[in-house]
Amino acid sequence: MSEAGSVASRAPARIVAVDFARGAALIAMAAYHLSWDLAYFGLAPPTFPVTPAMRLFSHAIAATFLALVGVSLVLAHQGAFHRKPFQRRLAIICGAAALVTLASHFLSPGNAIYFGILHCIAISSLLAAPLVEAPLAVVVAVIAVVFAAPFALANAAFNPAPVVWLGLGTILPDTFDWRPLAPWSGYVFLGLALTRVLRPRMNGSKAAEWRPKSFAAWAVAWAGRHSLAVYLIHQPVLFAILFAATSLGLGATLRTEERFRSVCFSACERGGGSSDNCQRGCQCVIDGLIDKNLTIAFTREDLDPAQQAEFSAVIHACVGKR
Repeated sequence: MSEAGSVASRAPARIVAVDFARGAALIAMAAYHLSWDLAYFGLAPPTFPVTPAMRLFSHAIAATFLALVGVSLVLAHQGAFHRKPFQRRLAIICGAAALVTLASHFLSPGNAIYFGILHCIAISSLLAAPLVEAPLAVVVAVIAVVFAAPFALANAAFNPAPVVWLGLGTILPDTFDWRPLAPWSGYVFLGLALTRVLRPRMNGSKAAEWRPKSFAAWAVAWAGRHSLAVYLIHQPVLFAILFAATSLGLGATLRTEERFRSVCFSACERGGGSSDNCQRGCQCVIDGLIDKNLTIAFTREDLDPAQQAEFSAVIHACVGKR
């Protein structure tokens, strides 16, 4: 057998289930990014992406994505560490991270991404490489240190830009995507450790042999296999779609709806209403106006007598429900 054939025979078989998991995480990440785009174009409240539920959603996605980096490192280097493929992939990720920084700086200099998830993946991969074959006890110790460091070692000395990416500072930078080395690299190391423990059971397992049986599952797995390319292109695509939609006037009604909601809520609270009652009452009015095709009333302008009467009827009906 030739050397090339020998290398090919030793190459680890690709586990499609890991691609599928990565693709699912990628879709979830795109959904979260869409929340920012909707807020940017006035199609959702400005605070929508930063609500507690959405922030928890984003953290869960990032943790999953980073853990899968550790999983893939172990699976890609079974038997021996393949230096050249690792270096090539690392260079691609570094280039993609630099591209994200440049693009975000161009779009919003005040919130540019200087250490987002791609930057974290690049540095974490470099640090995780020696852990692929290190004693498992060492890996566990590294995981414990990385997760504990932001609490045990936090200090204002780590706030300056050159070192803030370590994650040991006491302030949060103003950026769209912030995944500092501590604690986020810990998820890479955690995924690596779990895969090393479970790897002996993977050969011949149902997860290792799984193949997609529908086009949707195949598409998710395909996206996971080409995750970097999909990650880089999804935001420009979403942005272009929403830009086209708002250019056609889709965002105008929704923006006036949010202003109406804000004015309604403030007026209700000033009148002595509780927060819960005011939220329900204002939502009732908005739903009623939309149902009667009276969204023009959001601006309170140019209502003819008949429209004014319908507007008043909606208000009275909702006040009666409070």
